[in-house]
Amino acid sequence: MVKTIPTLCGSIASQPSALEAAMHNAAYAATGIPFTYVAFETENTEEAVAAMRSLGIRGLGVSMPHKIRIMKYLDSVDDTAKRIGAVNTVVNNDGYLTGYNTDWIGAVRALKEKIDIAGKRSVVVGAGGAARAIVYGLLKEQSHVTVYNRTISNGEKLAKEFDISFGGNIENLNVIKDYDILINATSVGFNDVKNSIIPAAILLKDKTVLDVVFIPAQSKFIRDALSKDCIVISGIRMLVHQALYQFELYTGQQAPFEVMEKALTNGINKL
Repeated sequence: MVKTIPTLCGSIASQPSALEAAMHNAAYAATGIPFTYVAFETENTEEAVAAMRSLGIRGLGVSMPHKIRIMKYLDSVDDTAKRIGAVNTVVNNDGYLTGYNTDWIGAVRALKEKIDIAGKRSVVVGAGGAARAIVYGLLKEQSHVTVYNRTISNGEKLAKEFDISFGGNIENLNVIKDYDILINATSVGFNDVKNSIIPAAILLKDKTVLDVVFIPAQSKFIRDALSKDCIVISGIRMLVHQALYQFELYTGQQAPFEVMEKALTNGINKL
């Protein structure tokens, strides 16, 4: 395999963020691993994959719009990522590129820090890549899942694929009460302190909520949930946990959680 000095990892996105680079580079420094991480801006998935091969890039984090379309350019996709239908991580082993999905692991690990998922009634809002990964993770942990989505056809499609219940569009959220876990798997609230897709009226004391949004560190959904004495999990926890698994896939070593979390939090606070 072509090599870089130091070993190069990175991410591809149409709107790259410095936050993942900060997490990974802090982890490399803390562990003494001779890796470095760069965020690449690109819309061209095929050329990005070709560059990974030709330049010997060890690992790539994959963000929108590449998560689904990158799959056809890889040598293999692991069974979990196939089931989810999206790849957010690619590992280069001597020129052989394998796609993985670590988003579901991030969500499950973040939730299990607070609660036992098995047997819980979960509501997932959204039907995109993040929602698909979260639904997969919840089902793997034997949760009972209902999905709601703004576009009914997309919500119905996801529900059919995973054999779960479809609750309807967002307006139908106003009447739900029978849940244990409530998850915003949409981008509503990202870089927006005023809006939440989740009606505050349905937030109940001691229910568990997770937001995939991590900028701001406390979204409106999270602030509303705190005011209702919910068990709250911010998007930061999910993002760090999925990045931990990426680090382990790239390096074969255990990731330093506290180092990566601190780097992410510091980066967000500087925005």
